Amino acid sequence: MKTTRGNSGTVSTCLLCALGPALAIALGLALSAGSPAQDAERRGCARADAARPRHFPHRIWAACDFEGRTPDYGWFGSAETRDVPRYPGNRTALRGAAYEDQFAFHAGINPVPGPRMGKHNKLYLRYKLAGAAEAQFQHFNLTREDNHHIAVSGLREGAWNDVTLDFTRDSRRNDGSPGAMAEGDRMDDLKVFLGLRGDGKRYELLIDDVLFFVEDPSLPPDPEPFPRRVIGLWGFDTGEREKYWPGDLEIAEKPPEGASWRAARAGRRKDGAGTWLRLAIAPPRPVGERTRLRFRYHLAGAKALTVQIFDLTVMDNRHVRLTGLEEGAWRDAKVD
Repeated sequence: MKTTRGNSGTVSTCLLCALGPALAIALGLALSAGSPAQDAERRGCARADAARPRHFPHRIWAACDFEGRTPDYGWFGSAETRDVPRYPGNRTALRGAAYEDQFAFHAGINPVPGPRMGKHNKLYLRYKLAGAAEAQFQHFNLTREDNHHIAVSGLREGAWNDVTLDFTRDSRRNDGSPGAMAEGDRMDDLKVFLGLRGDGKRYELLIDDVLFFVEDPSLPPDPEPFPRRVIGLWGFDTGEREKYWPGDLEIAEKPPEGASWRAARAGRRKDGAGTWLRLAIAPPRPVGERTRLRFRYHLAGAKALTVQIFDLTVMDNRHVRLTGLEEGAWRDAKVD
């Protein structure tokens, strides 16, 4: 790998990325039986062969659908409401902009306050680009204080497409040192770069439905299909409750064993009518043609609970009663 360094990271030119598809596959097969040093040298580049995953992730730790600006996600770009992937409930994407450093064009997000990554981390997003079939995808590891990047070839121009990247397997640190992202590391911004500054080319880049997720090879696949869009995500692993988790809840710094890192704990209602946990969805989001809720729970003192969401269109709550629940252990709930 040949690299040139700049203020914002590393521009990577990878041998495998530059080769034609057939030769790249053949060389990849030959190198797969090589030494750990050869495997490390291949890091930092990949082809955009993997599109939409089949199964729901074991865990989603960052998601942005651009349907409303929230205090916990910054955008590198501007809202796009005309050229978006067409499916029910999707109204907004992100349009990229010129970049002022070594690259020519970019788009991305900054999830705050640094969500924690899992055992095996992947990135999925929809994209539309013009002017290039290659891009550098990178995100910043707050724990290790360096960017991890993948120079991706084989991207398609002129229409909305899907791409899935394996950051645990394929990414390379910008400073050139070894080491993939580890479970519990905190992530900062994601940026997608096109071209080089001053190359005289015209670029366009739009992205939508960004999901960072975990596929744990030790677990069986989730039976549900991969989500079309994530409307809201509440992980509770990092951040101040008042700023990032508005509503009625407590943050459990040491939850029952089996939680990821932290959890939300329900408390007594002010009117005395039982126990609840309330999360604010702000700003309001458009739902799709079929809306589901998934969460993990650890219950004590009850075998039933009511889940409800406020429908702003009809100005009333919609609720589902869950019964026969197990106490004293973390379990998954899926509400349609």
